[in-house]
Amino acid sequence: MRYVIIGNGVAGINAANQIRDRDDESDITIVSSEHDHFFSRTALMYVACGQLSARCVEPYERDYYERMNFRRIRDRVTALKPDSNSLQLQDGGSIEYDRLLIASGSVPFMVNWPGIDLDGVGNFVTWQNMEWLDKRAKTAKRACVIGGGLIGIETVEVLLMAGVEVSFIVREDFFWPIAFDEEEGTIIGEHMKEHGVDLRLKTEMTEVLGRDGRVVSIKTKDGEIIDCDMVVVSIGVTPQTDWLKDSGLALDERGGIIVDDHLKTNLDNVYAAGDCTSVVWFNDVRRPEQLWYTGRDQGRVAGNNVAGDNRAYKRGTFYNSAKFFDIEYTTAGLVNFRLDGEQRWFQREPGTPNTVRIVYMPDNTVIGFNMLGRRWDHRVLVRWIEQKKKLTWVLDHLNEALFDEEFMPNFKVLQGA
Repeated sequence: MRYVIIGNGVAGINAANQIRDRDDESDITIVSSEHDHFFSRTALMYVACGQLSARCVEPYERDYYERMNFRRIRDRVTALKPDSNSLQLQDGGSIEYDRLLIASGSVPFMVNWPGIDLDGVGNFVTWQNMEWLDKRAKTAKRACVIGGGLIGIETVEVLLMAGVEVSFIVREDFFWPIAFDEEEGTIIGEHMKEHGVDLRLKTEMTEVLGRDGRVVSIKTKDGEIIDCDMVVVSIGVTPQTDWLKDSGLALDERGGIIVDDHLKTNLDNVYAAGDCTSVVWFNDVRRPEQLWYTGRDQGRVAGNNVAGDNRAYKRGTFYNSAKFFDIEYTTAGLVNFRLDGEQRWFQREPGTPNTVRIVYMPDNTVIGFNMLGRRWDHRVLVRWIEQKKKLTWVLDHLNEALFDEEFMPNFKVLQGA
């Protein structure tokens, strides 16, 4: 049996491990153009900041592929030919497969603004993006970061640590409304300003201006010119599936690979997992799940099924965590879906950025948490959601979900919260 996996990210490597666990002898080939080794993409900013080395973000030893008998090809797949069960490679070669898993991940989403091709415009998503950012930041004086999400604020922090002045261009009224309400987004926005970020809310870039082929400024929708010698576009990611458009593989409107409950595509012996994959969410909307842990979970299910199993992928309760400079962030459940009848309990600890937002339904069943400042254990929060705990019970037991209780006073419900 010839197994081929496109992509050696978290979905691809977990799939390869599952296949090898079930099949000791068959050929497993992993194709990737990004990097020779699997690395933790969520830690990429720490490499860019100089806090971790490249080896530090590789979870496996560098002889892992050899020990697992994985064949590794450093190349880009340019076409899928299902009639011949083969893949075309950028270097002109080809690979044949008996069973194929596509885990090609995401690429930065770009808008075709005037000047977008100027020298000094880039992204911060891939390993190559990180290398570009590191090199450019060594000579840049001022940067404009476009886009008010998680990638954007990570980029801002990396550039500030490199000594680059930063204007953060955010078109929304407050920072990251897909994840925060206005109070939370305002807290993070003020915190960025305290760290020297020139945060521009309600601002849209319309053009990148240049001289002699290099970036010198951007122009906003209001006509303002903001000087910079570096522009980082951080407005999200899109499935890396352009190379599949003529393959007969079914894609959704976002470019995600449409799969069934077992992560199988519409083509025989072809599966998909990770950022490039379009799955059905809790509200019956079909779209990609572009999170590290969903990529891991999909990779494990798809790997087993590629090897002959028949497991269904079931999306668990949503959770995520991040850090905005020195403010911790933990979320779990349904906190920004605006469900009919939902209510919220909110408290900010005086004199701190520490907030707790709990979303609950009319019967007081808690469905989501959004937390800033303190360190919370998302596993506990997820368990309470799945156990359908009531708001009063959760408030009485909230300290059981704290990670840092040894270093901070216990959480207290304030009168009038």
